[in-house]
Amino acid sequence: MKRFLVGLMVAAMAAIGFGTVTAFANNGDGAGTAFKAMYPSPGIDGGFATWTCSGAHVVNKVSFKDSETCVVSVDVAGYTNGTYSGSPTGPVAGSPFGANTAWFSDFAGESGAMATSWTIVESDNGDGTFTLEILAFYKS
Repeated sequence: MKRFLVGLMVAAMAAIGFGTVTAFANNGDGAGTAFKAMYPSPGIDGGFATWTCSGAHVVNKVSFKDSETCVVSVDVAGYTNGTYSGSPTGPVAGSPFGANTAWFSDFAGESGAMATSWTIVESDNGDGTFTLEILAFYKS
């Protein structure tokens, strides 16, 4: 993200350098590949948050999806517990782009791919970090 619009595009490109991949099977949903990514993302107060993410990238005949968990640290101003969604844009707490937040894939092989729909669940860890559970869908 896991990192909104501009930050997401930069992050997706940065994931190429930071990402690791491993192939695995995924219960008939398609072929899956594990990935990791870490990058800075702009915050609502002009600072930068650090996103540390891991997830699975699943490809089938008609689409692909990313399911990932990100821990956001350093500058978490504006983040709050809640569930947010977009199709393709929508509001996310902590995003400097407000209701125009778009999600881009963190999987290195799909750098720059914008999600057609996504859901993000933000949870305060109580230690100055937030955990984000992200499920994003893309056109093939």
